[in-house]
Amino acid sequence: MNLLFSTILICSLLNGALADSFNFEHIGESPENSDVSTSEEVGYSIKFTNNWTQENHPFRYPTSDPHWSRFVYASHSSAYIMWQDGGTATKGIENVAELGSISALQSEIEGQQTAGNVLDDVVGNGIGNASQGATSTTGEHLCVDASHPYVSGISMVAPSPDWF
Repeated sequence: MNLLFSTILICSLLNGALADSFNFEHIGESPENSDVSTSEEVGYSIKFTNNWTQENHPFRYPTSDPHWSRFVYASHSSAYIMWQDGGTATKGIENVAELGSISALQSEIEGQQTAGNVLDDVVGNGIGNASQGATSTTGEHLCVDASHPYVSGISMVAPSPDWF
């Protein structure tokens, strides 16, 4: 359980520290303020850019095969919490954190879609070599709407640095 907690906590802490793509930036010719009605679904592309490298994070950086598993993202209402610091992990979250396996989490998300708590989910490719600037992108847009305005995502970072 300590490994799972450490891995999830690390992912939580590293999201901002290691990935520029969680800082939203205006791209392209579209207006910065949308004129799309809040009653419509809107699709977003997601790109995760790795900044977790020996040069950027020298303290106990793993020397063997640093990588990220496939990424899972879901748009949801406040009724769904993918994972919570200090909370009990579902089997799907545990499998992502410990094994990099996303199938159980995808089944859990499907159940939440049936319940109306999750609108959409997409999968991003893994990053096999965590080099500076390596990216993970989704093959399709993630849809959000006024009832499902939140986006959660998860990936396994490996090997676990065991910083805690």
